[in-house]
Amino acid sequence: MTFKDLKKRVTLETSHQQSRLFEKLLNKPFWIWDKQQHKQEDIRTDGDCCFNHIIGLPQKHGDDKQLIFDALISSAGNNKYIWIKKTTGLGISEFKLRFMAWLCLQDDALSGSQMCIVTGPRIELAIALIDRMKGLFKNGLLAFDTKETVIELNGVKIEAFPSHFEQFY
Repeated sequence: MTFKDLKKRVTLETSHQQSRLFEKLLNKPFWIWDKQQHKQEDIRTDGDCCFNHIIGLPQKHGDDKQLIFDALISSAGNNKYIWIKKTTGLGISEFKLRFMAWLCLQDDALSGSQMCIVTGPRIELAIALIDRMKGLFKNGLLAFDTKETVIELNGVKIEAFPSHFEQFY
């Protein structure tokens, strides 16, 4: 087997993995906020009740996430940019990364578009955030061959930039 054949085989396998995951996530809610309804759907779907259960639950939980989710959903049509000023350790970055991934994967509406993450002045933070997003799909869910500041999900290109990036000026 040549390197070209191996690359073709890996590409086909990755494409097949992505297709299976996209089918599983199609039209799934980000989270089911009603606990009783969530429990029933979890049982009915054998754990595939929502986006977060399919890819794996975050380490940090909190009731404040529904407030943020509702604000993001209700303003989605009105605002192109959303800024959350926060302190560290609240799980907001993880929540936003998951929310962005869910927007990309819930259907094909955003396919062919781009999302941008602007960090502080260090490139390492931009790399770390994209690495965290790629990490959401570890355990064989998806494999990525993009550069360290880029991830592509269902045809949506997500790229992170440090705030001093030259193309912004």
